[in-house]
Amino acid sequence: MLKLFKENKMFRVFLAYQAFSGLGQGMFQLFILLSVHLIYQNPIYTGIAGFLMAGPSILSFVIGPIVDRKNKVTIMRLTSVLEFLSVALLAFVPFQENFGVWFMFMVILIFSLSSLFEVPSSNALLPQIVHEDDIMRANSLVNIAALTGGIGIATLLFVSLRGGEVDFSLLFGFSSAFIAIAFIFSLFLRDSLAKKPQSPQKPPKNYLKDLKEGAKFLKQNILLYIVIAAVAKNFVIQIASVNTPMFAEYHVGADGYILLTLMGLIGGIAASYFVGIFGSRLKVGKLIFVLFAIAGMVRVVFALVLPHHYIGGLAVLVLYAALGGSLNIVFQSLRQKLPPKDMVGRIETISTTLSAVFLAIGALIGGFLGNALPVVDHIFIYQGIAYTVIGIIVILVPKIRKLPKMNDIQKED
Repeated sequence: MLKLFKENKMFRVFLAYQAFSGLGQGMFQLFILLSVHLIYQNPIYTGIAGFLMAGPSILSFVIGPIVDRKNKVTIMRLTSVLEFLSVALLAFVPFQENFGVWFMFMVILIFSLSSLFEVPSSNALLPQIVHEDDIMRANSLVNIAALTGGIGIATLLFVSLRGGEVDFSLLFGFSSAFIAIAFIFSLFLRDSLAKKPQSPQKPPKNYLKDLKEGAKFLKQNILLYIVIAAVAKNFVIQIASVNTPMFAEYHVGADGYILLTLMGLIGGIAASYFVGIFGSRLKVGKLIFVLFAIAGMVRVVFALVLPHHYIGGLAVLVLYAALGGSLNIVFQSLRQKLPPKDMVGRIETISTTLSAVFLAIGALIGGFLGNALPVVDHIFIYQGIAYTVIGIIVILVPKIRKLPKMNDIQKED
């Protein structure tokens, strides 16, 4: 992995952009749900916040053709500015005090709409910067860079906030600062496939036709099954995620939520290292099944252990995060490697749209269950069982079961 970092200057810039952008976005996404929960103590509000984070992504399918045809770096710059402005608003407490939960909902919506363009643009840019055989290693390095910074920030926050009230102005101030730094690095990136603007005499681009081509490509190859597996995974995660603040506050306290986040980041580092070093040597189909099956069992163990043994629960969480992070890297690498380079944006946003539908539903279901179930721990046990079921279904699909090593997978036409 270090060879890729040393020899590819543009990737180093991209890595810095992704690291700071990931830090900024990650902090916002992690702590916005906690802030809504702690301020209003209403699982329904937390569910609505989760819905607003995921719901706008339903529109992603119309974004793909735009990303594939437009300058991806320009899109990344514009959306970074919008994300910065929306998150920076949360540093001004009077806004929240004057407008209440509706102000927080508005900020979440603006941030989510911005991410509709930024995420697929950066994902579609990577295959232009690195060779296709290096995509998995590149994704691993990006994750390691962002997560390493996240560990440092989470550790600082845990030490400074332990035993006291959580200062959300400080958290969102950090988040907006990281996004601003990411924007600065984006100024040094270039989109090599960006087309020059068409003259007025030429007909307008047919985005609907581009979208249909992307959907047809997805339908006719293995990516369809990969996307379905990823969507199912995200659905069950979302149901648990909107209840994580309540689960954490009850068992380990509000500052313990930061510690749980820290353990998740450490697990992500382990996942990135594992996939970056060994991922290309393992058969992808069997790897996906093993990760799902073990992650499901570990999630159940986490829900049972944490309420009774704090340190043991944290250790189990690191393992769970490593397994889940490995799955994310494998899925993302397949979505970047299999399609033609000029179709990655469409595939990414179609996948995002399908995930968004179920993420939005999962957020509302999660909010309802958190309000209805007497013991929130059960939600995490059900999530683990669902993981194992998804893994079994995945391995029963012949096309997934027969997937070779990542570097032996051929780009499909």
